[in-house]
Amino acid sequence: MKSVRSILSLFLVLAMLAPFGPCFAAQKDNCGYEYYVSLGDSIANGIGENNVENKYMYRTPGAYPDRIAQATGAYLSQLGCGGMRTVELRACLEDDYVMPDEYANNFTCAKVAEIRHFYRPAVAAADLITLNIGANDVATYALLRARAALAEAGVSLGAIALAENGAADQADALSRLLALAKQLGGYVSAVNAAITGLAEGYARFVQNFDAIIGDIYALNPDVTLLVAGFYNPFNELKISDSSMLELGRAADGIIAALNRQMQYGSKYAGKYIYVDIFGVQSLAAKRGDSITDEGFFSAVELDVHPSNEGQAEIAERFLAVLPEKSGPVFPFRDVAQNRWSYPYVKTLTDRGVVQGVSETAFAPAGQLTRGQLVTLLGRMAGVPAADYPHCAFTDVADDAYYAPYIEWARRMNIVSGVGENRFAPEQAATREQLAVIVDYFALQQGILSVEREAQPLTFTDAASVSPWAVAAVAQLQHEGVLGGYPDGSFRPQNPVTREEACKILCEALLFQL
Repeated sequence: MKSVRSILSLFLVLAMLAPFGPCFAAQKDNCGYEYYVSLGDSIANGIGENNVENKYMYRTPGAYPDRIAQATGAYLSQLGCGGMRTVELRACLEDDYVMPDEYANNFTCAKVAEIRHFYRPAVAAADLITLNIGANDVATYALLRARAALAEAGVSLGAIALAENGAADQADALSRLLALAKQLGGYVSAVNAAITGLAEGYARFVQNFDAIIGDIYALNPDVTLLVAGFYNPFNELKISDSSMLELGRAADGIIAALNRQMQYGSKYAGKYIYVDIFGVQSLAAKRGDSITDEGFFSAVELDVHPSNEGQAEIAERFLAVLPEKSGPVFPFRDVAQNRWSYPYVKTLTDRGVVQGVSETAFAPAGQLTRGQLVTLLGRMAGVPAADYPHCAFTDVADDAYYAPYIEWARRMNIVSGVGENRFAPEQAATREQLAVIVDYFALQQGILSVEREAQPLTFTDAASVSPWAVAAVAQLQHEGVLGGYPDGSFRPQNPVTREEACKILCEALLFQL
């Protein structure tokens, strides 16, 4: 009986480690979605029955995001990563969020820095987002507390590290530590410590979950957002082939509490669509392996993930509640969905900031004029054109579309012209001019602080930046807005292209969370 109770305790831990994910259904014709972003952990990443390597942001055939994209015809931006938790997702969405030092994970600050620039543009441009996150949060604290219990029992840090070496994620690492504890006779205390850690993980999940939902809506207020609940991967497993005791059922109440939090407890509940995926098939359930003292730990390393049938059912459940998209269709045929600038152009198009050169063409590589640049800023600021009927610059006609915005920018000290009371509105804007105007605008709008330290300018051609532009270019480089070219140069006097301007405006003015 003691052995049964210990395994039951283990299930309470491991069932919490099962990530949760979204849906598949019959083909949904003409539902209108164009740009679909999948956020989440290893389930979104497709790890499971196909034995897919844990690649960051990899589109796995047959995983639920792939199925949703195929069913809707939308382009998939796959941002699900194996091992991801709410803490890493927050760091990818927020500039100022600092990942806690105590978090133990295969993610590093360097890895987050490597991938984070994909997230905000994609989220802002999406018309459909699915979110599947949190399982690794509760696993983290269970893992931390199990480590501490082993160390307190006298197990060396080297032995603990060796046991975890090669683990796929927190669930795998935890099962390895509990196996070590069992071998050394400290199994019960390690399990109890891990269970204590679940409450800590739950609290962190609740806090970070709401922050992430808030970040998504701050970037994209009108997006269709579907959030998946947790499921129990072990709900059909038994102690032995002849046993009728389904151990996984012991965790159903805990999982239900987490699901209630997402469905009803979040302050954003009702704004997003909650999708119940409880009962989908896991690999553990599909294989039907009996759980024994000898075979348990080797059986569960990847079995928490859905089977192929489970992935299909997750997709079905998402698509069953997916509403038809309302709103305009992205019109520009010369900005493909896989083009680097698509998220930026689409974001500003959806907000009515940019227009094309025709109904179906944007000319992304075309040059942006100074008049067009200031017009974009005026539209972003919501400037009422009727309030500025006359422009003081002598070369700006009052009936020109850009005239009221240029006059607004002049009065706000965002622009000062090119001399002799002229603005040169039809002249191509250079990259350093764009930096200066955007910097002044950001200061005027309170996006950047007036009180700031001078930043070093590290582009390889920094010496060619005009003296009047150095401070602005350096500040925007420091803010991560200006990335330069692959060779490390900035090319300050080059004309700025229309798509480059969209990226810089988004990064500098819209994506500051």
